Amino acid sequence: MLENLRQEKGWLWIIPVALIFNLIFGVKEGWSAVGLAFSAFYMFRVIFNMGHKIPVIDLMTTLAALQWIVGPFIDYHNEVTHFKYYMYVPEAQYMAYAVPAIIAFRMGTLFYKDRSDLDAIGERVKQLLSRYPRLPYVFIIGGLIIPFLNAFIPPSLRFVFFLLANVKYIGVIYLLFSGSPNRWPIFIAVMLATAFASIAAGMFHDLLLWAMLTFTFVARELKMKFGLKLVFALIGMLMAITIQSVKHQYRTILKTGSHSGNKTALFIGLATQEWSSGNIFTPTSEDDMNARLNQGWIISAVMKNVPEREPYAGGSTVWEGIEASLLPRFLAPNKKIAGGQENFRRFTGLQLGAQTSMGISLAGEGYANYGRWGGILFMFCWGLFIGWFWKKMWEWSDLYPTLLIWSPILFLQVVKAETELVVVLNHLVKASVLVFGLLWFIRKQWGIKI
Repeated sequence: MLENLRQEKGWLWIIPVALIFNLIFGVKEGWSAVGLAFSAFYMFRVIFNMGHKIPVIDLMTTLAALQWIVGPFIDYHNEVTHFKYYMYVPEAQYMAYAVPAIIAFRMGTLFYKDRSDLDAIGERVKQLLSRYPRLPYVFIIGGLIIPFLNAFIPPSLRFVFFLLANVKYIGVIYLLFSGSPNRWPIFIAVMLATAFASIAAGMFHDLLLWAMLTFTFVARELKMKFGLKLVFALIGMLMAITIQSVKHQYRTILKTGSHSGNKTALFIGLATQEWSSGNIFTPTSEDDMNARLNQGWIISAVMKNVPEREPYAGGSTVWEGIEASLLPRFLAPNKKIAGGQENFRRFTGLQLGAQTSMGISLAGEGYANYGRWGGILFMFCWGLFIGWFWKKMWEWSDLYPTLLIWSPILFLQVVKAETELVVVLNHLVKASVLVFGLLWFIRKQWGIKI
């Protein structure tokens, strides 16, 4: 780990930058200053590494830093207060847990070196496609067709087919490496199809996640300089802000059935209205944009409620999450169902609507089970596991040469900072079984070493 830490030279800048936040920008709380410096470093790092690596762990760290540190800091110093999404404990108490927790996670990952060099992966893809040039099109067409079969699929298999539908993005990534003249029109078409499907359903997670996860491959093929990557990152941030600002109103209109016209036109109209009116920059307490960025309010609610009203869980939810991800339901009929309502109500003491699902996040779950120091250790162990799994992905690439290209499917839910252990482990285990089973089948039946 020490060697990897030395190679992360940017860490040396965290303390000086924290002092700048403290002395120049007036950030009074020491842990807040350190957290903001840590967040700034990893936002810079994830953009810098786009086009050079598959920055899954950097992306996990950055999203967690934005939602657990930056969002809460804004909330602590924001005059707009949401009636429910606010920080339940003082800034010093919250940051003294959240900042060391995310640093501990990142340090755990540093026990294993990241070797996801895109140039080396690109050569492997080109070798594969020189023998099987139609392979990307098979994945793209298959992934586009699968959602139309959803009405005929039993509920117990829908998660499997949801994962299979994502192979269209893997096909697009393969195509980007191929040098084919059709690669950019097809890439744009697939992403537009995702955008239209997201608007039609009022669910935007897939669009945002796949936009982030595929950008590193786009940046490599276009040989983007840091400045251009930063511009695209800012554009993506503005798109995410726009989606979050109109999402609630858009879903309400869809639910009430008050609009019978084109959904895309409705969404664009709402977004245009938000920008033209200036509401996107001057939100009220009801539509405060930071309430969407800030997941720390849930962690703070856990910290206020546990152990004052709810005793520490002592690891019970951790073992439940492990059981739910490893054992099939016929062996564990009472295993926990992913969704987050039960843990949210239990550990925050707050109520949720019957159709609402919110997770307390890994940091919140660590605190709910083990308290401050135990939660920090829990996050370190989670980082160790993620670093180990990424290392094994690289080692397994000897058997499946382009395996790392499939990593976005494996980490699709894992990179999200708001999900708890039962969700991320369940996704990682089931997605791994599916992906390795699919690659084994393709190799066994058609002799293709993907």
